[in-house]
Amino acid sequence: MSGLDAIVDTNVFVSARNPQERGFAACRKLLDRLDRGEFRAVISTVTIAELRAGFVPEEVPTVWRPMLTHLLTSANYRVEPVGPEIAERAGELRASSRLTLPDSIIVATGQLVGVPILVSQDKELGRQQHVLPVRSPFDLA
Repeated sequence: MSGLDAIVDTNVFVSARNPQERGFAACRKLLDRLDRGEFRAVISTVTIAELRAGFVPEEVPTVWRPMLTHLLTSANYRVEPVGPEIAERAGELRASSRLTLPDSIIVATGQLVGVPILVSQDKELGRQQHVLPVRSPFDLA
């Protein structure tokens, strides 16, 4: 694949870190495919914030910082900031659906950068919005 192929939801990264999480193996395989350059993904700066919130202080220098550096420097990821256009579209989505604000921002980001799918383990995302089709990591791993 070439170009930007998906926006990846925070829960994919969270599950890939924890063997006890549902979908651990599929999420790891998906991220491995990304790292090999089989496709390219966008992640929102909201995902960066959500991920950072899940690290305890002791993990920051040894786990979080290398992970963040990888996301910011890999040619296979594009970290997309939340600018006024994304913020406005996210507000529209939040007002017209049952999406949370973080999910609205992630969907709006994917829509406005032109990716064809959102990769998420959250099956409700596909039912709560019709802007981006939602694919499971199981489908793509």
